[in-house]
Amino acid sequence: MVYRNIIGFILLSLFSINSHCQTASIVFNSENHFQVTINHIKQHNTYINNIQIKNLNGNHPYNIKINFKNDTISTQTNIYLIDNGLAHIYDISKKSIQLKKVVPAVSYPTAENQLIVNYTVNNNLPIDTNVNDTSQTDTTYVIPYTSYYKLEDYKGRIGCPFPIKDIEQAKLRSTILAENLEESKLEKIKEAILYMDSACILIKQTKELILLLNLKKHD
Repeated sequence: MVYRNIIGFILLSLFSINSHCQTASIVFNSENHFQVTINHIKQHNTYINNIQIKNLNGNHPYNIKINFKNDTISTQTNIYLIDNGLAHIYDISKKSIQLKKVVPAVSYPTAENQLIVNYTVNNNLPIDTNVNDTSQTDTTYVIPYTSYYKLEDYKGRIGCPFPIKDIEQAKLRSTILAENLEESKLEKIKEAILYMDSACILIKQTKELILLLNLKKHD
C-alpha cells in the first residue's frame, strides 16, 4: 500500500526510527532563490535555494506559498504531510511545487549550504479553525498526481504516486542476503531507499523484506 497508513506505519518500523522523532519536516529545493510562506506566515527572511523546515505536524495539511527573488511571480498550493518521522522532499519552480519523495527523517542527510529552520506559527491565529467531520467528504483535498497507483478499495490520501519497482525490490532483497552485520544491512537499505524515485512500499513488499530480516537473524 503506497499511502499514508503504510508509509507512516510500516516504513517507520522497518527502518527502526526512534520513538522520539515526533514531528515531520519539509525540504524545498530549487534552481532559483526563494522564500517560503506556510499558512500565511513567512518562515525565513533570506532568499535561498535549499531549505529544510522542521517541527511540523504529520497527518496535516499546509498551505505553501513560494516567492522568488527579484521576481513578482509566486507559486502557491496546498500540501499534505503524510506522517510524523518523515521528511517530505519537494522540487519547486516558478510553475509548480512538486513532491519528489518521502523518506524517513533519520535517514535524510542534510545537504551542504542547506538552511534549517523550525516551523514558525502565529500563536494568536489558530491554524485549525474547523472541527473535522468524518461523515463528510474532504472536498479541499486534490490528488497531487495526474497518474498514480490505484489500490483497490482505498479512498484515502495519496502520499506518492507509485510503489517501488520490482527491480528495486530485488536490489533490497540482495542487500539483506549479502550483509551479515545487522547495522550494515539496515544502513544500506536506508541508503538504497533514499536514492529511489519513490519511497512508497506495498504491504507485500514490506512483508517480504521483514521475513528476510528475520530469517537472517535465525541463521
